[in-house]
Amino acid sequence: MHEAPTLNALLIQNEVRQAFGWSEADDAESALQLQRFLQHHDRWSFLHREKTLKRVTKQLLNAQRVIIIGAGVEENELKPYAQPGDVFVAADGAVGALQGYSQLACIVSDLDGGDYLDAAAKQGQTIVVHAHGDNVQQWQKTLASWQQCTPSPPLILTHQVNQVIPGMHNFGGFTDGDRALCFVLSLGCDPKTIELVGFSLNRVGQWSGVTVAETKLKKLEWMERIVSELGFGHFIKK
Repeated sequence: MHEAPTLNALLIQNEVRQAFGWSEADDAESALQLQRFLQHHDRWSFLHREKTLKRVTKQLLNAQRVIIIGAGVEENELKPYAQPGDVFVAADGAVGALQGYSQLACIVSDLDGGDYLDAAAKQGQTIVVHAHGDNVQQWQKTLASWQQCTPSPPLILTHQVNQVIPGMHNFGGFTDGDRALCFVLSLGCDPKTIELVGFSLNRVGQWSGVTVAETKLKKLEWMERIVSELGFGHFIKK
């Protein structure tokens, strides 16, 4: 059983690893280390994380409109999206484009979103934390810091490997933006209620965290493929 909205949203992770020369073993080791790191954490235990997932699922399913915010968003683009019944899912640092968190369900992040992500976490916002081979030091440092917050931000854990890891989920996708779309679809949200804003193919967004522009643009090509295959390509700026 897979949790991705389509099988291809899961299988494309293998293609991405091959294209960039990344190792699935490294991805798996990062995920398993993260699982062990939180195994006995009182606030981030398996049961707490499952309660968090159920709460976010309910919030998204009850929304009249789910708006996924990508890193290319301009602040003025969000003005039409603050209506009653609207719920936001932010891709990593794009959470910084929001004026407040009252309608934010969660942030989908591999933890390179910088100050914007950190500020939201310190305000107790829910983070869907993704483990991959290149971010072990990042999640170790970030979660060690967030442990000191009162309250600590609720977490949901995701990975990108072809195995079942208890307490973690593979919702499919690759970048924070398309993974956020996979996440929302996997929870059962009606595609007709989902809109994307701030998804761009040719520009590294102002809310992106630390990144190499050339590599980021290559990653955005994969984002476009995943988003388009899921039927949301018309939301991408080209």
